[in-house]
Amino acid sequence: MSTQRFGVGALVVAVLASVLTFAPAANANASAPAANIQCRSNSKVFARGGATPASRSVTVRLCVERDDVTLRAWGSVSMGAKSGTADIVYHLVVNVRLEQNDADMAAVSCDATAWTNFDDAGGQRFTCQTQDRYSSETGGWTADGNVSYDLIGDGKNDLTWSLAGSPAIS
Repeated sequence: MSTQRFGVGALVVAVLASVLTFAPAANANASAPAANIQCRSNSKVFARGGATPASRSVTVRLCVERDDVTLRAWGSVSMGAKSGTADIVYHLVVNVRLEQNDADMAAVSCDATAWTNFDDAGGQRFTCQTQDRYSSETGGWTADGNVSYDLIGDGKNDLTWSLAGSPAIS
């Protein structure tokens, strides 16, 4: 009787072993799918000149995204707490570009003057996004941009803050 149990047990082990042996193995050479979104953050403190001090930190996070054949770029703009009550800028405009191999494919400009001068504790965020672009071409897609601004009381005219672009996606 114990021989019979051993025989059945051995048969079960043999069947399991054959199932496990013939189960498809994971391909060790398979790579993970490429990232669909890549971003990079840029930060700067804007401080007005003159007798009435005021300043605010601004962060622009440039991102590029691919969803199948749909591509877009955006700048997510966040403001830190404002120090002082005076206005800081005459104007502050965020410019975002969707690029492929450094060629402009879509662009947008968003006026952030009111956000920069608004008296608050910070934490506000808005997004400046290009129109969608449809392409099956792969490689070299990035978000890039700059911020055009004019600080109050600094004695200079328009200045440009060149932003570090996002890493590329396919």
